[in-house]
Amino acid sequence: MYKKLISLNAILIPLAIIAGWTLSKSTIVGKVGIHFLHREYAFLNSWWKGALFVWGVWVILEIIQYMVWKKKRRNINMTLQASFIFLAVLGLYYTYLDFRSFSHGLLGERFHIGGYLFWIGWCIISIYFLKLSNEKIELKESHSETNKTQSNSNDILTH
Repeated sequence: MYKKLISLNAILIPLAIIAGWTLSKSTIVGKVGIHFLHREYAFLNSWWKGALFVWGVWVILEIIQYMVWKKKRRNINMTLQASFIFLAVLGLYYTYLDFRSFSHGLLGERFHIGGYLFWIGWCIISIYFLKLSNEKIELKESHSETNKTQSNSNDILTH
């Protein structure tokens, strides 16, 4: 399981770096606005701080979704993961609408791409755990089939 999480993060880390880099590439008007009006977002002017922030949020989401995957039944897990995908797509849509407003439109398209990549990363995490849910069931089914064939062969041997 941990190897699979490492492979997921092998995809997410480069995506976080790209997101951090694009978030740091706001226009000069956007940088001035962040500097004077929204100092709480000043970390976005540095690509590695933005990348670390995005990846950190994704790790928190991974932990939450891993706990759901571990503790809940397949049906509940599938429903929750589908809900997370829906929320991520909804977030992507509202981010798109928000970036079309005048003030956020001044940040520039490269900055917008970083915002979109955040939501795409969350979709990737949810799809990953959906796929794991199916693998978990397939392993249980193949394990039960193996047990059935072993019990059938034992029955044949005893008769």
